Amino acid sequence: MRSRRWLAAALLAGCTVNSPPPQYSYGPPPAYQPPTQPEPAYTPPAEPAYTPPPAEPTYEPYAGPSYFDVSIDLDGMSVPSTDVFYSDLAPYGTWYDDRTYGWVFAPSIANYRPYSNGRWKYTDYGWTWISNDQFGWATDHYGRWVWVNRWVWVPDTKWGPAWVQWRVGEGWCGWAPAGYSDDTYVPDEQWLFVPAAQLTASDLRRFYVTANFNVYIRGTQRIHRYNRWKNDVWIAGPDQDWLRRQRVSVRSERLDLRELGRYDRDQAREAEIRVRDHRKEYQDRRRREEQVRRDLEARLRREEEARRREADEHRRRDEERKRREDEQRRIDERNRRLEDEQRRAQDDAQRRRLEEERRKIDEDRRRFEERDKKAREEEKRRRDEQERIRQEAFKKQQQELERRRAEDERRQKEEERKRLDQDKRRQAEEQRRKQEEDRKRAEEDRKRLDEDKRRQADEQRRRQEEDRKRAEEDRKRAEQDKRRFEEDQRRRQDEDRKRLDEDKRRQADEQRRRQEEDRKRAEEDKRRQDEQRRQQDADRKRAEEDRRKQEEQRRRDDEQRRKQEEEQRRKFEEDRKRLDENKRKQADEQRRRQEEDDRKRAQEEQRRRQDEDRKRAEEDRRKQDEQRKRDDEQRKRVEEQRKRDDEQRRRQDEDNRKRQDEQRRREDEQRQRAEDDRRKQDEQRRRDEDRKRDEDRKRDEERRRKDDEERRNKK
Repeated sequence: MRSRRWLAAALLAGCTVNSPPPQYSYGPPPAYQPPTQPEPAYTPPAEPAYTPPPAEPTYEPYAGPSYFDVSIDLDGMSVPSTDVFYSDLAPYGTWYDDRTYGWVFAPSIANYRPYSNGRWKYTDYGWTWISNDQFGWATDHYGRWVWVNRWVWVPDTKWGPAWVQWRVGEGWCGWAPAGYSDDTYVPDEQWLFVPAAQLTASDLRRFYVTANFNVYIRGTQRIHRYNRWKNDVWIAGPDQDWLRRQRVSVRSERLDLRELGRYDRDQAREAEIRVRDHRKEYQDRRRREEQVRRDLEARLRREEEARRREADEHRRRDEERKRREDEQRRIDERNRRLEDEQRRAQDDAQRRRLEEERRKIDEDRRRFEERDKKAREEEKRRRDEQERIRQEAFKKQQQELERRRAEDERRQKEEERKRLDQDKRRQAEEQRRKQEEDRKRAEEDRKRLDEDKRRQADEQRRRQEEDRKRAEEDRKRAEQDKRRFEEDQRRRQDEDRKRLDEDKRRQADEQRRRQEEDRKRAEEDKRRQDEQRRQQDADRKRAEEDRRKQEEQRRRDDEQRRKQEEEQRRKFEEDRKRLDENKRKQADEQRRRQEEDDRKRAQEEQRRRQDEDRKRAEEDRRKQDEQRKRDDEQRKRVEEQRKRDDEQRRRQDEDNRKRQDEQRRREDEQRQRAEDDRRKQDEQRRRDEDRKRDEDRKRDEERRRKDDEERRNKK
């Protein structure tokens, strides 16, 4: 009996399942252009002590999520619109339209892992992630990361300290992106586990687990703790009790707006201006985002309804289990009381009454065991059904991932093929354009060479004509100089002759005057002889002096004439040298001018070619920009067409899925009704059989009783 009670209790305990807690929808975050967060300087700490992996936890029944109201002052402002993210995150990755989540952001690093490059800080809001990524201010505090064969980010404007799901165990804790629902798929290797003592380390990368992820997942449990502030709900993370058990001491820290990813008033105003400036540009994305949000909210409502139904079913099963335990205790109590009464029974009537009581107890136990067996079978069937549903959901999820992977590969191949075709067309067009440009350039070069030759010939003829004119002018100038020199020489000779004639006439006049004076003096000397002789001696001396003076004057005149002739010859030679020097200078100047003109022409030709090359480069750039614009327009048209095709395919899939679900629901209802009818028939048949057996047993007992009475009467 005791072993039977233990088996029943074990079976009832085994019926309890750990259904996932409800996960509520959390919105995403704001956009602003914060200053670049510097990578913290790495200081190699001491080697951490070895912490063994956590042991697999003992089973704990599901108790549901916990919510805690917090009273805080939330600093800063959230982003005004998701339009801010489109431009601010563009340098760090690409945006594309996902058929399930709408416009999503894919980082440039293909194997990027969210919430891995940074550290945790404990705040009044809950555990807050401080990211070192350039775009972490947006992606780690707003929106949700979802796994589609890689991590992509879905934007939203609801802020939170960190949108992650937590697992804790003895000595270890781990986290991964939360997604939008409880069954959000996260590969095992994408979970980040660290020793509990290193949760607040500044360099978490040193402590991440790199292998045997399933061991740590089995050795830890999901926690569901949330902080509630006004209408916002945030993920709180590990609580103080767990931290104290792990001997981790933390205190609440206050963070600046840059670390929280929030705006001050000026940044919020600038963000609103950017939103208004790009309102038309991102209008299609906003419509797509609203549609995706409506679909997501509808899906979350359905999941919430399913979770409520599951919680109600869970409570009903707990009540049924408690009722069966109470009934089992009552049966055991009745059985013990009956055994005690049987031991104390003294006459046959009392023993028969106790026997009848035991029979009823055995009947109740049999019915209880049958009900318990049915309950176990029902529970086993329900567990099998849940396992089948989970397996089907997992298969669907894997098929969806495979389909997404195939679509991504197909999209990438299609884009690669289009890009290759465009490159080939562009290269062919570029080759044709280059050939045409080379031909035009060769034609222009030939024309330019012909023009240069013609211009050089004209320039040569012009220079020769100028040289001839210059030589003619030089010759005329030389003839004029020679004629002027000869005229000057004749004029000077005439002047010299006139001067000589004047000198001779003056000398003759002087001689006549002197002779007249001599005659008068001779006459006077005659009157005075002594005086005359003295006078004659004086005259002779003066005559000699005059002759000497005349000879000196003549000599001076000859010397002056000779000097004048030498000066004229020297001037003539200097004029001739000057003419020669002028001719040489003119030739040098002409040669210098020609070289200067050649250099200027070369420079002009080089500048002209550079200008032509720059113009061609600008023309090429303009054509490339036009080609890029055409490619962008073509890509937008293709994306819009694909979007319409995807929307149509999604509607068809949704309609097919609804019809299939409706068909399965009808089949399940029919199968359930059939099983209920069969169960009722089996129950009715068992009741009829039990009633017949009871009647037969009563008749047998009545017959035995009559036989006993007849035997007693005979005796």
